[in-house]
Amino acid sequence: MSQIEFDVTEGNELVLMESRTMRDQFAFNDSVLERVKAIPELPGTVEVTIEMAANYYDCPVETVRTIVKRHRDEFNDYGELRLLKGKALTEFKGLVQGELDLTAVPSLTLISRRGLLRIGMLLTDSEVARSVRHYLLNVEEISDKQRSQWAAEREIARRERRQLTDAIRDFYEGKMKGKGFEYSTFTDLVYRVLFDTPAKGMRELYDLDKGDSLRDCLSTEDLRKVVRAEQTVASLLLLGKEYQEIKEELYKSQQRLLG
Repeated sequence: MSQIEFDVTEGNELVLMESRTMRDQFAFNDSVLERVKAIPELPGTVEVTIEMAANYYDCPVETVRTIVKRHRDEFNDYGELRLLKGKALTEFKGLVQGELDLTAVPSLTLISRRGLLRIGMLLTDSEVARSVRHYLLNVEEISDKQRSQWAAEREIARRERRQLTDAIRDFYEGKMKGKGFEYSTFTDLVYRVLFDTPAKGMRELYDLDKGDSLRDCLSTEDLRKVVRAEQTVASLLLLGKEYQEIKEELYKSQQRLLG
């Protein structure tokens, strides 16, 4: 085992809060959370809601929401967030019935323990978060094996997301440029089939500002679904299929695409 070679100073804490690279190096060590404070639990999952995360850190819910929104691509790179909607949300509501009142909730963000730790590395005004950072910077012992394993996991996660490209756009640029088809028409269709809402609705769901990338906000799991659907659209376009035929085929294949 090797001791982390950091002294707890305001400067080191500031680097941890401002440097994503440094946060990434520590994000796997979520065991420190329980040493600082008991983690709230939901039945059947090790994840927490945004409200539960705020309660853990004794901070306003809106503060956690702002952190999640501002750094969503960072959380998503390592699967630390999960947005539930539709059938997945209905199933989750049944699982936690009696534990949470989710009757009128149209969507729900769940945060993994690593995500909960990342929030603590980003929070500025929380004594609990400061205690978490103290453990990370000066207390915890980490083996070389743990370090190398987490480094490998990080690289795999990054590569996977990079490989999940925009299949429809790639297809348009390579095969359909100038053919009169509307790119946005087919991307909207993909989102409707997968998420029951067009791209505009997805942007509203994630509370995105103008210029923010919707794809950066999707989890890796949802990105895989999008790419599967986009590849299907691209193949059907290559076969000369019209919009209505492509729409029918996507809905026929909906369960496979969601799988």
